[in-house]
Amino acid sequence: MERITTKTNHDPNNDAFRLTFSKALILLTAWVLLWRFSAILEYAPYASIWYPPAGLSFAALLVYGWRAILPIFATSFVLNYWLTAMYGLTPPAEELFYHSLLFGLAHTLAYSVGALFLRQFIRMQVVQSLPGFVMAFLAMGSITALLGSFFGSQVLLTTGLITVFDLYDVWLPWWIGDLVGVLVLTPLFVAVMLWRSAFFSVWQRRLRVTSKDTDWYQFAFKLGHSVAIVFALIISAWWFERSEIAFLFFFLTIPQMWIAYTETAVRTAVSLAILSLSMAIGIALFGLSETALIAQFALAVIASTVYFSISVPAMLAEQERLQYQSHVDHLTKAASRSYFLEVGRDEIERAEYHQYPITVAIFEISNFRMINHTFGHAAADAVLKKVAECLQGHLRHTDVLARGRGASFLVLMPETDAGQAASGVQQMSASLHYMSLPQLTLPLEIKSATVQVAKDETIEQALDRVSQSLDVVSS
Repeated sequence: MERITTKTNHDPNNDAFRLTFSKALILLTAWVLLWRFSAILEYAPYASIWYPPAGLSFAALLVYGWRAILPIFATSFVLNYWLTAMYGLTPPAEELFYHSLLFGLAHTLAYSVGALFLRQFIRMQVVQSLPGFVMAFLAMGSITALLGSFFGSQVLLTTGLITVFDLYDVWLPWWIGDLVGVLVLTPLFVAVMLWRSAFFSVWQRRLRVTSKDTDWYQFAFKLGHSVAIVFALIISAWWFERSEIAFLFFFLTIPQMWIAYTETAVRTAVSLAILSLSMAIGIALFGLSETALIAQFALAVIASTVYFSISVPAMLAEQERLQYQSHVDHLTKAASRSYFLEVGRDEIERAEYHQYPITVAIFEISNFRMINHTFGHAAADAVLKKVAECLQGHLRHTDVLARGRGASFLVLMPETDAGQAASGVQQMSASLHYMSLPQLTLPLEIKSATVQVAKDETIEQALDRVSQSLDVVSS
């Protein structure tokens, strides 16, 4: 598969990766707005169902690198003053400054570790494919959210806002809330930050995540199904007062996979964001805090599954490309020698079972070296392609044509004995001899030979015999 990055992508002066003052201001504003929104969705102290600022921090550090550290730290630092005022606390100025400093460092350090490591993996081409990128993103995103919850809860413990007995009740929901924010929103935020930049289209193409857009109403129809199911489950859990209904959230993977397989990657990211937003708002509206943790785990699983489903076409395309490269000669489009040997083994085994003959033929352009020297490589390549095309035109669909070594071609003819094959080979040799090309002013000199595969003979042994027969013809 093609690598994700190119040299231009590594340029730190690339406009797509330069954090200007206006971008930093937008980042600060967006962070504050998302923080206020997530506070509405809190279901426990210091724990939101869905924490968008975590995804924004991870995305900003992934795109802008170390340049995003200062604005993210400044925002976290200032927001602690805001929180203190909101809760009516009046600590001494020195203590408030110290606490704000710790909160800013805890968030910035945690997210810098994960995002900058992932960014470096991409820049150093450690991650070169979409499946690898998905694995790296999920791993680093999970570790980052875990570090964020660990550092944050330790700051709460250090500042006396919680006791050691509250630690477990705080860090787990904190971690899952941040994790959902990272996994669900980071791809969408990255797409927004790189939108309309040259890198965005290159990134999509090289990760093989582009596909044809469907009509908007079709996308809305699919997304509407997911949102309707979310609220149906939430209302059912509220009406019947059964929190275990929330486990059905995991089945939302099915409609999301439908979207992932039929829509672009950007639309898939949008659908994940809307799905998680609907779930968070529904749980907050109906006061279903006891189902929040289940919903969070469901969102994390859904997002992970969707990302892997996006990478499936890329894996299949890569497998097909590698298979094509190993099976086909790139110049002549005939089969490769390795594929010829593979098919030959199968055909010989089948011939022995059904008791029918099988023959191998070889063709060689004896004056190919002179053609290459006299008319050049382009003319020589044209000759090889034309010979392969001519031979293929004389063969049956059961026969296999392959490029041999140098200027030779191999033919495998099942259910054909040596006599029948010799007649066909003679006709093909004559056609090649009289074949004309604009690049050439002399006829092709073709040597050919055939052998019938003997009992208990391998395809390699048959090729050795036909090559020796060709040498005898030459002498």
